[in-house]
Amino acid sequence: MLVVTSQIDPILVPFLNAADAVEEGTELSRLNTEHIEPTIRGVLRYRLQFHLSRAELDQSCSEIEEVYHDVQLRLLKRLRVLKQNPKEKSIVNLRSYVATIARNTCDEYLRHKYPLRRSLKDKVRYCLHSHADFKLWESEQYGWLASHSACDSEFRSVAEHHGLDELLRKELHSVAPEQLKLEELLRLIFSLTRSPLELDHLTALVARLLRVEDHNDQSFDASDYSLDERVEIPATQAAVTEQRQLLELLWGDICELPRRHRVALLLNLRSPRGVNVILLLPTTGVATFEEIARALEIPSSEFELIWGELPLDDLRIATYLGVSRQQVINMRKTARDRLLRSVRLRGKK
Repeated sequence: MLVVTSQIDPILVPFLNAADAVEEGTELSRLNTEHIEPTIRGVLRYRLQFHLSRAELDQSCSEIEEVYHDVQLRLLKRLRVLKQNPKEKSIVNLRSYVATIARNTCDEYLRHKYPLRRSLKDKVRYCLHSHADFKLWESEQYGWLASHSACDSEFRSVAEHHGLDELLRKELHSVAPEQLKLEELLRLIFSLTRSPLELDHLTALVARLLRVEDHNDQSFDASDYSLDERVEIPATQAAVTEQRQLLELLWGDICELPRRHRVALLLNLRSPRGVNVILLLPTTGVATFEEIARALEIPSSEFELIWGELPLDDLRIATYLGVSRQQVINMRKTARDRLLRSVRLRGKK
């Protein structure tokens, strides 16, 4: 059944009407490049700028890439469901839908990484709700916004509030921020901005004033390198092309592995931080969902049931293969060593 544009965002129609796996993969890759990836990265940069350092905001930052892949996985699952039944919970605006998923995923990530900041955000939210002279509402474009009831309704970007920290320090030169009630701090901030602030931005300002800081006790060494890191999503078109070529070569090598080694590797294919990487194969057009299922020698209907649960832990893979957990670990290590040897040999040519 062909999908008509009045039922759904028109940019999704070619994907939904794709007649075979090849055409579907091509359209999915187009959607990702033209609409999905730019939207996700835009949201991530805006939402995480109040929490991560300048170095962490770099596109190669593994933590940001984790959130990125998580959004991609959720969206890919949703598109597969939509492909099967376009009339049920249709997506009217793809970019808006992607932005919502990205914002929600960011919130989940920040809740776990920055528990003190998250607790403070909850207090700020409660304070805004508890005082009649504050407003808190959700904007489709910017997410949650907050202001004083007397403030202008026009939202201004973070850049337009440049120097706000310095103004706050001058206003508080004779009093410690910790001595003020939270509502007093919020009133002071709104008196200086005279416009709504994004809730994360507001929380970040309060956190700096109150010296609320989560310390990350886990280091990330940029020199750490593994096979799975080779398939991170790049930022530029040239890098995308190069990455796809590398993925195609890796996929060819993976298909030549013994079946059990393929299963041990692909069902647990994750980045060093535990993020599912297998979804890059269909999103880049290197291998369709059906081709991955055939490589695993798993019926598509059965693979569909576990797709959303990937990556699987070693115990589940061991149970599926009828081997021990240690054997799964050994098979995956052997597979990775073989693939890395292939990569190194190609690099010498």
